[in-house]
Amino acid sequence: MLMIIVIAQKVPIVLLHGFSQTVKDIEPMAEILRQALPDTYIKCCEIGNGDDSTVIMTVKSQIHELSKCIQNDPQLANGFVGLGYSNGGYIMRGYLELYNDKKVPMKRLVTLSSPLGGFFCGKHSPCYTFGELPFFAYLCTELEYTTFVQDVIGPSNYWRDPYNIEKYLEGALSLPELDNLRNFQEQKRRNFMSVDKIVLFGSPKDGAISPWQSAWFGTWEGDDRTVINMEDRDVYKTDLFGLKTMHQQGKLIKIDSNLSHLEYYSDKKFLTEDLPQWIDIDV
Repeated sequence: MLMIIVIAQKVPIVLLHGFSQTVKDIEPMAEILRQALPDTYIKCCEIGNGDDSTVIMTVKSQIHELSKCIQNDPQLANGFVGLGYSNGGYIMRGYLELYNDKKVPMKRLVTLSSPLGGFFCGKHSPCYTFGELPFFAYLCTELEYTTFVQDVIGPSNYWRDPYNIEKYLEGALSLPELDNLRNFQEQKRRNFMSVDKIVLFGSPKDGAISPWQSAWFGTWEGDDRTVINMEDRDVYKTDLFGLKTMHQQGKLIKIDSNLSHLEYYSDKKFLTEDLPQWIDIDV
C-alpha cells in the first residue's frame, strides 16, 4: 500500500523595522520568530541605508525600497505575510494598497503598533522621548505641510494635524492618498481587501504612537484630546479603502497586546506564543 505524506508549506514572512531603525535592530526579533517557526522563511527588509533613511525618505520612496527588497528575493515570489513594526507597518500597508496588484502579493498584513490612522502630538497629548515624531511637533503649522517639509521628513507624510485638516488633506503626501480621500482609486480599495486577514496589534500602554488607537485605524478628532475610533470615522462608514468591508467580514482583527511600544521586539512571550499564531499560515 502506497502512502503519500503531504507536508504543508508555509508562507514566507517579510519583517520590516520601525522608524529610525535598521535590520540590525530587528534581527534578534527575527531569530526568536525563526526558533518559534522553524519551517518558515523569514526575511528582514531594510529601508535605505542606515537609521536616518526612514527620517529623510518620503513614504513613497520607503514603499519602493520595500518593494525592491521583496522583488529581489526569489523565495518570496509566490507571496508573503507582511509583518511591520511601527513605521514598518505603515509602509507595509502602503505596499498592500499600491503594489499588491503589480508585484509579489502580500497574503496577510500584520502590524505592530503602527500609525495607520496617522500621528499627532504636542498640544495636549504628550510627545514622548522616543517614538515616531517627537521633533516634528515643534514645527509651526505654516511649515508642516509645505513641499519642503513633506519631501525631507518622511513621517510628515502621515502627520495628521487635527487643527489643520484642510492643509493636511491638501499637503500630506501619503495618508490622505492611502485613505482614498485624495486621488481616489478603486484599485487601492481592491488591493486592501486582497489579503485573507489584517491583524492589528495595539495597546493603551504603547507610550509612543499618538493616539495609541491609530494602531487600530483610530485618530484624533478636532483636537488632540478627543479620539475617534475606527468604526466612527467617515473613511470607515463610506468604506473608502475597504476598511468597513474587511471588518464586517471578520477579516480585520484588533488585538490588545498589553505591551509598550519597545516591547514588541523584545518580549519573548509575545514573540513565541502570541504573535506566531497570526503569522504562521500554509501556502
